[in-house]
Amino acid sequence: MKKKVLIITIVCVSLLVVALSCLFFFEHFFKLNGKSTEVVRVNSVYKEDGAKIYYRGKKYNAEVEGEVNTSKVGEYNVTYSTKDKKHHKKRKVVVIDDIKPNLVLSNETVDLEYGSEYQDEGFAAIDNYDGDLTSKVEVVNHVDKDLGNYYVEYTVSDSSGNTAKKIRNVIVKDTTKPEIKLNRKVNSYVIQGGEFNPKDFTAVDNYDGDVTDKVVVSGEVDTSKEGLYEVTYTVSDSNGNEEVLKTTVNVQPKASNVPVLMYHWFYDDVAGEKAGERNTHNFISKTNYESQLKYLKESNFYFPDWQELIDFIDGKIDLPKKSVILTDDDCVESFFRVAVPLNVQYDIPITSFCITKKDTWQSSVGIPVLDFESHTENMHERSCKGKWDGKVMCSKYDDIYNDIKVSVEKVGNKYAFAYPFGHYNDDTIKALKENGIQLAFTINDGRVKRKANKYKLPRVRISKGTSLSSYKKLVG
Repeated sequence: MKKKVLIITIVCVSLLVVALSCLFFFEHFFKLNGKSTEVVRVNSVYKEDGAKIYYRGKKYNAEVEGEVNTSKVGEYNVTYSTKDKKHHKKRKVVVIDDIKPNLVLSNETVDLEYGSEYQDEGFAAIDNYDGDLTSKVEVVNHVDKDLGNYYVEYTVSDSSGNTAKKIRNVIVKDTTKPEIKLNRKVNSYVIQGGEFNPKDFTAVDNYDGDVTDKVVVSGEVDTSKEGLYEVTYTVSDSNGNEEVLKTTVNVQPKASNVPVLMYHWFYDDVAGEKAGERNTHNFISKTNYESQLKYLKESNFYFPDWQELIDFIDGKIDLPKKSVILTDDDCVESFFRVAVPLNVQYDIPITSFCITKKDTWQSSVGIPVLDFESHTENMHERSCKGKWDGKVMCSKYDDIYNDIKVSVEKVGNKYAFAYPFGHYNDDTIKALKENGIQLAFTINDGRVKRKANKYKLPRVRISKGTSLSSYKKLVG
């Protein structure tokens, strides 16, 4: 019995030795270089490690089958075999994408004005594998309307499950100043001996609402004494936004009439320009025009608007003695190039009566000191057969009406009108009234008085030869 056990043991040990020897022999016969499973990143370069074959002390190259596409995520098999294909080994190559998308916010912190709707300022998401993922970004808005700090979340995932997140901080602030609304012009007037109410205003804040009771008024107006007086209004809201409004009150005796000045064309004598050869008297040099505006400003003239002139004619209001209205006819190029910049500089309003078919005036719409009114669309010409009359004098009523209608629609105003060449008839006046125009000016010399005919108003012509001393008399 003992002998049998011994024999079996010897046989088993021998078989084990043979098996181990075979295994050892094969591993040395065919061996992979590197790992049996390789992991590479997408779009990288895969370097093939290969395999070794040893036979009777010599080294041979293994034959390789299978490709690895590193531009595409997935698993690939590479097979290594002997030339006779009797022996082979495989390597698994795993192409992975482990990079998060690049999520970019245009601004990571945004200030939002109280009362404004939040508008996303933009973002982009680009993935190294999937490309543009901007349309797949999920946005969660946590912004409230009240003051405070809020945020917006942005999340995007690529096809491999890599997720990127970003936060945009949104700070809702109140930086808007309260608004003080006067029931008069900022530069207003008081007739000497009259009353001035400094508290004739309201103040509203976008956050606090009505803050009229918080306004502090400083400055005094002595209505018994002619002169300029400054009154300042100051108000702050609960968030520290302060509005300071400085106003001027012009105390003067009342006027018995108002000069409406009539200008036409200009030339820049400072730049060496000369007056035009035709109708030379209508040209005003830049030097003379500036001296006139400077005089008006330094002498504290008041510049009524058209509604104030209407109310003055109707006897509803008084105007200060130093009142003057500036107008220009025709809307020529030199007016906008030479005159308007000076009106802006001295902050003096002027109305231009436009021949609206011209293309000289549209680019100047919106200049604060500049007002546009009608000088007709296409009737500023002397076309009456055998006469020197303006076109309105020999046109049918419907043609006059329609021309004026087009013109006032273009300028967007219908307070005043200037007759071309000063010519008008009953049809012209009727067409003006039917179009809602309230004032019409001739070229007759004179000042506007109380109860004047609003459709036959005179003006004061300013000509090339008008000296400053003459000008002072004309407006004084």
